[in-house]
Amino acid sequence: MPATKDEIATEFRAQVLRYGYRRAAVEDVARSLRISKKTIYDFFRSKEDLYRYAIELWATEQRRAVESMLTETTALGRIEQATAIAFAEARRGFEANPFQDATEPPEIVDEVNARVFGPMIRDLLAQGVESGEFSIPDVDMTTAFAVAIGTEAVRMLGDDPAGHAEEAALDAIRRLVGGTAAKEMKEDA
Repeated sequence: MPATKDEIATEFRAQVLRYGYRRAAVEDVARSLRISKKTIYDFFRSKEDLYRYAIELWATEQRRAVESMLTETTALGRIEQATAIAFAEARRGFEANPFQDATEPPEIVDEVNARVFGPMIRDLLAQGVESGEFSIPDVDMTTAFAVAIGTEAVRMLGDDPAGHAEEAALDAIRRLVGGTAAKEMKEDA
């Protein structure tokens, strides 16, 4: 039975984790799954498209897992909890797979994070605005900043596992969502 699109992507991601993006080869995926390279290219136009799909598949699973674990009652609490879960998973991933994120195309990861995690973050920010917890004039722009902060903080974690990337990300996000409210409080005083 031929491999499915998801099986091909999952095997390619495993190759990337094992060898890094540059050394992961479509030929190795084909050999491992006992299919032709043509079969892979029937699903994906390029190695980059294959990688994009593999990362998106993984990120979608991660998002579902994170959302299922959120128990906090406030929007900020859920954002903090989601961040802690994501960083714990990233730490485990970096420890288990030393090549993870080391040579990947960052623009693909940025794109996938915005598409997969962006809507979750946007929903949390919108809930905070709706409940009066946040006073954010542009939820979409704030979402883009929050996704970028998280993505860069995970890169920093990969570069320096002993660093304080998670704390820096949480601090920046708290300032981002609280900055408007704090500014309004000062103006009212």
